Amino acid sequence: MAQEFDLVIKALAEQYPADFVKLVREKDIPAEKVCRVEKEVVAVKRESDILYQITEEGYDYLMALEIQTHPDINISRRLLEYTVMQHRKFNKPVYPVVVNLTGRPQVDNYSFECLELKVVDFSYRLINLADLSGRRFLQRCPMGLIPLVPLMQHEVPVEEVLMECIKRIEMVPVEMQSDLYLGLALFSSIRLSRELILRYIEVNKMENSALFDGIRDKWIDQGIQQGKREERIAAILEALQENVGQYPDGLADMLSNIRDFDNLKALLRKAMKVKDLQEFLMALDEAMQVRN
Repeated sequence: MAQEFDLVIKALAEQYPADFVKLVREKDIPAEKVCRVEKEVVAVKRESDILYQITEEGYDYLMALEIQTHPDINISRRLLEYTVMQHRKFNKPVYPVVVNLTGRPQVDNYSFECLELKVVDFSYRLINLADLSGRRFLQRCPMGLIPLVPLMQHEVPVEEVLMECIKRIEMVPVEMQSDLYLGLALFSSIRLSRELILRYIEVNKMENSALFDGIRDKWIDQGIQQGKREERIAAILEALQENVGQYPDGLADMLSNIRDFDNLKALLRKAMKVKDLQEFLMALDEAMQVRN
């Protein structure tokens, strides 16, 4: 999973460099003043390294951006090493940043002493997405950051946020949509199940992205499974309508929460035989109790 995040976040950072800089600096910097440093000249090569060269109001500096998908007790020392090496190689000041996708607690400094010396006193910018106002970003954030919005703070269910993000993506040119859909689906999977995500973002909306090749099998397999699940649920409703003449409102949603496909098959067999709705609901209650 971590490799998937690295692959997609680096691609989005390359396509929308000014958008990611705005996430950090909270101001618009012209795109021509922001450029991604080519990986061939990066001194330390790690999967999640993103290095920008920026001119902000006449001031030239580098921004070293590290994306964290899970807590890393060594992040401070690694970022210190990376920052020093980039400063030495390019002879420019470096602005180090950690963007924490999960919002779990993390320090934003590192220091140590040796005898009477304060050898290192290193600090960096820490951005916890879970602490940011998702509503504000959803309404006004640059398009390149939309895939990260579901990880921010919201007063409404994340499923509703996902739907709003999809509406934003639908507003951009078609040729730009596949990468954004893929990023949105992938980062939303930190908060939502893939099954739920695929109800709103079909695989065919993502598969035109060049990035999709690296994670194709997992999402296509999930999409196939979701399609089969929806077919089975529809068959259960149809069988109940045929045999009992009715089924409760919201039954489809309850069935969609049953993850075990064998349980759905058993419920379909039950729905095809019962003549009394209560008998089916008792079977449904048993399946719900063991759904996970």
